[in-house]
Amino acid sequence: MTDAALVKLLSERFYENFADEAARAVLGADAVDRLYAVTVDPHPELPKSVRHKVLFRGAYVLERIYFTVPECFMPHAGEFCRRDFPECADASVRRHFGKIMADLLGRYEPEPETLDRIAEAAAEWAVDPAAKVAVRIWAVEVLCRCRGRVGWVDESWDDIVGAMAADPTPGIECRMRKSWRKV
Repeated sequence: MTDAALVKLLSERFYENFADEAARAVLGADAVDRLYAVTVDPHPELPKSVRHKVLFRGAYVLERIYFTVPECFMPHAGEFCRRDFPECADASVRRHFGKIMADLLGRYEPEPETLDRIAEAAAEWAVDPAAKVAVRIWAVEVLCRCRGRVGWVDESWDDIVGAMAADPTPGIECRMRKSWRKV
């Protein structure tokens, strides 16, 4: 599967079961490496709307692959932790990357300085008033996984939960009851 084929797959019509079918196609073509590269660094010559679709849908398909066959994603765990998660600027991609990272930190142990960068990025996402609720929830889930490993996260945990408690959405309220206040 070429980059052009991946861009076409990710940018054309969105349909029910898109992520499942696209993940099967990528896995069948043994193109997870190419999908990862296209998703984290889409071609700059693509029109902005196409580039956004490639980013968002690529992250969605990567998430599906990660949770279906995590061993196919694991060769990218280091670069995902070091660079791609902390530097993610696309608001739509952050939800998928946050979900992956929250689980990945239970399977993979990044270097301490990398873990600190992950926590910094997650903290920024969690308190960003423009961030969607799902992004904020997954950012705090990432911070939960950083507790006990990143000192400043432990020290500021009550403040993080307090910030989430200020005018919480139903989704945030549920997470607070189920896990954040108990952690």
